[in-house]
Amino acid sequence: MNNNFFICQLSDIHFTDDFDKLFNQINTAEQFKKAVNFCNNLNPQPDLYIISGDLIHDKPQYYENFINITNLLQKPYYLMMGNHDVRDQLRKFISDKSLIDSNGYINFSLNNHPIRIICLDTAVENMVEGEISIETMKWLKDELSKDLNKTTIIFMHHPPINIGSQLFDDIKCKNGNEFLQFTKEYQNISKIVFGHVHCKFSKNVENQELLSCPSSSFQIPIDAKSPENLLMDNSSYIQLFKWDKDLNLDIHTININ
Repeated sequence: MNNNFFICQLSDIHFTDDFDKLFNQINTAEQFKKAVNFCNNLNPQPDLYIISGDLIHDKPQYYENFINITNLLQKPYYLMMGNHDVRDQLRKFISDKSLIDSNGYINFSLNNHPIRIICLDTAVENMVEGEISIETMKWLKDELSKDLNKTTIIFMHHPPINIGSQLFDDIKCKNGNEFLQFTKEYQNISKIVFGHVHCKFSKNVENQELLSCPSSSFQIPIDAKSPENLLMDNSSYIQLFKWDKDLNLDIHTININ
């Protein structure tokens, strides 16, 4: 097994059809095409992609075109649930059904790499805020218990903490504190990474390193007070995780504009 390992994360694409500008401001289909093209020109190429939720913006008919563009990526990709996704529709487009747990949540663990990747489904049907279900917490405990030493990154859509945003702190993962009280007992969890917030953020909580992945379509100022007349920043980001043979994890957030 090659001990050098390279993950690329995209998040919060909010894909709509070409003719439909999100909030009458952002052509998210064009933003996504631009991100995929940028990723395909990375050198070296990532080993895999994590796309951490809000793949589409509410309408299940958007998935087909979204998947067609995602399939242009030159390496394997893994899709996660966000609050704007439609779980029963997304499940139809996930060809590897082992990425769907026995309760129908899109929870999965990637173990055949130098580090372990765990992706959690924090979405609640028809709700903007998130929550980790009892079933998902049990699934996570079972997964972590399989190897208490292997370095692990947990990806989730909703942040488990407040980030100081009037727009997002009320729609975070509602039982995030319970989740962090659980995860702090596992010293092999290197990072907890979330999307949802459309900005760059990091914080250490009880010796746990938490960080966001900015949106791959548009950003929202962390100090925004209201969604009314909010002007979106149409810059796009990806996040790179580089694990080397000396067991170092370097993280780089790249503006692809």
